[in-house]
Amino acid sequence: MASRSLLISAGTNWLAFAATLAVGFFLAPYLIDGLGKPRYDVWCVVEAVLAYFTLLDMGLAACLVRHVAKHHAVGERDRLNRMASSCLALYSGAGVVAFLLGLPVALWLAPTLDAKLGGTGDVLPFMLLMLANLAVTLPLSTFPSILDGLDRYSAKSAVRIVFLSLRTTAIVWTVNNSSGLWPLAVVYTVANLAEHAAFAVLAFRFLPGLHFGRKLVDRATLREVRVSSVDAFLAMLAGRVSVQTGAIVVGLFLPVGAVTYFATATRLVEYAKTLLRTITATLTPGVSAMEARGDWTGIANLMTTATRWVLYLVLPVNAGLWLFGKPFLHRWVGPEFVEGSFPAVAILAATLSLGVAQSVASRILYGLGKLKLFARLALAEAALNVGMMLVLIRYGIEGVAIAVAVPNVLFCVAVLVYTLRLIKVDVRVYLIAWLKPLLAMVAPLVVWLALGEAQATWPSLARSIGMGLLPYAVVVGLMERFGRASAPRSASESLQLTAKREAAPTIVRL
Repeated sequence: MASRSLLISAGTNWLAFAATLAVGFFLAPYLIDGLGKPRYDVWCVVEAVLAYFTLLDMGLAACLVRHVAKHHAVGERDRLNRMASSCLALYSGAGVVAFLLGLPVALWLAPTLDAKLGGTGDVLPFMLLMLANLAVTLPLSTFPSILDGLDRYSAKSAVRIVFLSLRTTAIVWTVNNSSGLWPLAVVYTVANLAEHAAFAVLAFRFLPGLHFGRKLVDRATLREVRVSSVDAFLAMLAGRVSVQTGAIVVGLFLPVGAVTYFATATRLVEYAKTLLRTITATLTPGVSAMEARGDWTGIANLMTTATRWVLYLVLPVNAGLWLFGKPFLHRWVGPEFVEGSFPAVAILAATLSLGVAQSVASRILYGLGKLKLFARLALAEAALNVGMMLVLIRYGIEGVAIAVAVPNVLFCVAVLVYTLRLIKVDVRVYLIAWLKPLLAMVAPLVVWLALGEAQATWPSLARSIGMGLLPYAVVVGLMERFGRASAPRSASESLQLTAKREAAPTIVRL
């Protein structure tokens, strides 16, 4: 039943993000055409700047998910309410700070961005409303985090899909009737507030004893929040620097239009990466619950099994970006993006498979609350990222892409090694989890290379990709069928490998 629940949670969470991805995919060229490249450049820069203010989450979301799952699993309702009340209080203060800090930034940045639009005057109102939206969203983030901790991903996903459809309809109508940025900000703000109100209703419904109060906020709980969230905050800070700084640097140092090319490349790879990371996000509350019950064998099994399955999903996507990236970009956003964006796509895609595999490890670390070294590794990645970016910006967006990719690969390897040691899984056992997906990839690669480059049409792309994925699905099915037949022996061998190095027993199903 636990495995079935985990699969349902992962599936529904993935479905909601896949719907968001599909909408973003089709809206991107529509917004570029509707707003024009100058306004879309401004949109990308403002989005990157405001992303830094989400750091005022301070790691509270990760802390709340972990503690809600842990306290709910053992029936500690009073401690759960104290944690939720403390996080809500801190979130509320963070929202006020976000607006106060963002106001001078908006006043300073808006004239420069507005000049790129010919002095239309709509950049400052756009930025202020988006900033206010962010400030209000921070305290409202308490409720989706509670739903995650309760493992209510299905209900949460349903709400997201409903509001996604409403928001998308409103965006299309707005762009058709106005090319300004302010109306879009209104649409995003109204939809966001309504969506979070629905999350609040669900949180109280699924947790009838949920209660917030000033008296529930005490020093002991705040101290517990600080201990649990500080490392998550540092990791979040590093992530924002690594992902968002590229667009800002490109916008400051390269000609107008370069941001659009770089943002398109980054979003394409990040969409693919986040689409699969969304599946692994559901592991966190499950790991926290297993830790509360002392089920370390289950956590070790989860590491290898989840890694194998996400690799089955990500490897063909990774290969597809390299082999079909050019015709895909040509059809998706236009022929000029083949030369403008594909080199960066090819470089950034080198991090895709390893990054998704690493996300399994990071979810386990979040579930266990073991984030101290993880956060410092992330900070080291961010520092190296910025340093390389400033050196390689002279080589254009390709140089910036290299500055993003190289530190990320080093970070992923370090996190994987640390997690394996923490949960006592032998490195050789873990590498075996990679073997089946890598061998299965031979089938689609042979087909795709034999077919050659697809034409830049949706039917041609779908036909070429499908012809490779069909034998791949057959090979994966056969591997898993025969793998289950030999699972007891593999588990025994895994246990012996681990026991040679560690005293604690660990059974890993392969």
